[in-house]
Amino acid sequence: MNRKHCQIAAALAALFVALAPAGAQLPDGLAFRNGDALNGKLLAILPRGVVRWEHPDAAEPIEFKAASVAQIDFPAHKPPPGASNDLCRVFWPNGDALDGNLVALDLDTLTLETWYAGTLKLPRAAVQSVAFTPRLPLVFAGIDGLEGWTQTNSARALAGVAVVTGKWSYRNGAFYADKSASIARDLKLPDVAKIQFDMAWKGTLNLSVGLYTDSLQPILLTEKDNGPDFGGFYSLRFQSTVFISCTPIRKKDPLRSLGDLVVPSLNNKDRVHVDLRASKPDHRILLFLDGVLAKEWNDPGGFVGEGTGIRFVQNAGSTVKIGHLLVSKWNGRVDDGAAAPPDGARDTVSSDSGAKISGAVNAILDGLVSVETAAGLAQIPLDSVTGIDFARHPGTPPKGSAANVRATLVQGGTLTLELPNWRPDAVEVASPDFGKASFDPAAFSRLRFLPPEGKSTEEPKMEHLSF
Repeated sequence: MNRKHCQIAAALAALFVALAPAGAQLPDGLAFRNGDALNGKLLAILPRGVVRWEHPDAAEPIEFKAASVAQIDFPAHKPPPGASNDLCRVFWPNGDALDGNLVALDLDTLTLETWYAGTLKLPRAAVQSVAFTPRLPLVFAGIDGLEGWTQTNSARALAGVAVVTGKWSYRNGAFYADKSASIARDLKLPDVAKIQFDMAWKGTLNLSVGLYTDSLQPILLTEKDNGPDFGGFYSLRFQSTVFISCTPIRKKDPLRSLGDLVVPSLNNKDRVHVDLRASKPDHRILLFLDGVLAKEWNDPGGFVGEGTGIRFVQNAGSTVKIGHLLVSKWNGRVDDGAAAPPDGARDTVSSDSGAKISGAVNAILDGLVSVETAAGLAQIPLDSVTGIDFARHPGTPPKGSAANVRATLVQGGTLTLELPNWRPDAVEVASPDFGKASFDPAAFSRLRFLPPEGKSTEEPKMEHLSF
């Protein structure tokens, strides 16, 4: 990169990006290892270790050394229509996972048809498990502006309490607030729902999330019985950064807590991926933090949520960012298939009846799973199978890899990849799990660049929030 481009990049990194109008194409986000950030569009990643970037204020594309880049985020978007044909998720022991349609299996190879990479031939010995979970449709995908959201001051301010209030602002696919403020929307939450968002903060986190609310106005709990009517909802509160509580709230009902959670590790973080799963029929709410189940709350009084909306209430004490908000139906399963096999010495096939058949899976062909069991050959209809856990092979040496990227996929799942070449029409990848392939760029939602050997693995810094 020449000196002129360096000067342009330095100037652009210092700018706040203007508010994008509703419906406009959202920019990609580039985060550097030194804490700088830049918005624009990824044009290419070149084999010579260069990231080529476009910015509307730059006359020419800007080139950066890939070694200086920590992360690239793409705007939240729904998978294309062809993704609805993906009927399973394949897992590897290192945590990698991807979706597709399993069309065949033999003793050596698992054949997966995908919308983003065509036919993938996966070495069976490397695969840990397969979960057959039809992709559930997205109900809401991505924050694209303030339109459709209801903003108000905090509940304390509405009740006449002297407090410094503000508004949520929108920038580049995310909401930001640095003062007490509320923003809400009826997202038509399903009765069995999965709600995901990225949350980042500066200072002491103090955020309340109202779930299944019919009120788009915040509720001051000390005055809830004397204020306007509202239907029951759940308040999930992140307080003092490390404390998380879940409280069912109804007008005229005494407050009762479903239990608190203390997460000391949040003291050492400034961002977390939140995955909430709720089931009205089962009266339960589950909280996953960065992909790990942190808490399950069960309501003995029955599910109190009477609405289908969500409300984010920022309280005093921090600046907070909410982004990558996704809502989908949930299949009700806690285990998505990534758990270790129940019997490491044999393959295990799980069916929708709850039965588990152990043996050796010889083949999947013509809609049948053939399993050699102690009692003989069993053939199970593939459409009744919910998962297959493959026998582990102790002593198998791990494959060497020049992986330099941890990629998050738009449908969920992550892959550890060597990514030598990114073009607008195709992305060349090399995986230690399945070898070389060409991916559709629309398959990715995030690229996290692994640090050079011997360097720190710290995540992008808080400066990327662009406060």
